[in-house]
Amino acid sequence: MSFSRSLTLLALSVLLALADMLAANAAEPAAPVNVLAMKNGGVVLAHTSQYDKEFPVNAIIDSSLGNYWASGKPSPGGLKPESFVIEMDQVYALEKLVIDNRETDEEDYPGVSARKIRFSVSTLSSQEGWRPLMTTEALQFDRKEIPLPYPVNARWLKVEVLSNYGHPQFIEINELEAYGKPVGEKEPFLDPNGVYQTNYNLLMLKVDGNEVTGCYEMDKGYVYGKTNGRVLNIHWIEHKGKESGTALLVLSSGGFLNGLWYEDGVMKGPWFGNKLPDRTSIDCDPVSAAMGVGFNASTLVDHEPGQSNR
Repeated sequence: MSFSRSLTLLALSVLLALADMLAANAAEPAAPVNVLAMKNGGVVLAHTSQYDKEFPVNAIIDSSLGNYWASGKPSPGGLKPESFVIEMDQVYALEKLVIDNRETDEEDYPGVSARKIRFSVSTLSSQEGWRPLMTTEALQFDRKEIPLPYPVNARWLKVEVLSNYGHPQFIEINELEAYGKPVGEKEPFLDPNGVYQTNYNLLMLKVDGNEVTGCYEMDKGYVYGKTNGRVLNIHWIEHKGKESGTALLVLSSGGFLNGLWYEDGVMKGPWFGNKLPDRTSIDCDPVSAAMGVGFNASTLVDHEPGQSNR
């Protein structure tokens, strides 16, 4: 066999292998995206109760089975229906819902898993335009996937938890998920720059491209990280650098910032607040805050924050 013929056969085999690889990749569908997840722009706007900061309502969309929502302490009359409203980053044609109770505390509180749940949707606002979607039963200590008979457009999802599996005091849910296709063009996100009145006092954020820095008055803290304008993956540092952690926060279309903060990788509770339209600064600035916790200019430029978890 001639040298040129060998090269031709080799080139042909390489092209065939490349074609097979491209065909295989083209045949693989894109992984479905949970459009309720905080990391994908989902944000809880309202809820009726939560037990405490260790079992916050934000846990139902944090993409972690290690955390869960628990209802607040019941009134003397016993359990009452619970509800929450979740905003997605744009309108989606929803095709499937998921209720995950796999890691609720059934061992110590038998019957605590959410059971009967009613879903409603709106494309108008979080306050009006609600249309009933379905009422279904979640599974006790298990996961239930609910394909919809036809796609349903929604930007806001209302979840009403009507009963549990028999526990007399509390209701729990691990995760809620929704899957579907985007409808139309995504509206521009609200400008995240500004001052927020939060449950940890005032927080100021400054965004340049996808970089975010900021500071908060409580404990003279400093924050830095990445954002797409709606989802903020940030690090927080306070007490002159002795304490630090991460946070995943989402800014709603109406200026409500909501998420979770973590320390040593452990979820510690919600971090939330409203944007103050009449405030542009507070008694701190990111540069001074960074210096206060031991950061210098080169550190600020060179350090790449990891995945947010405060």
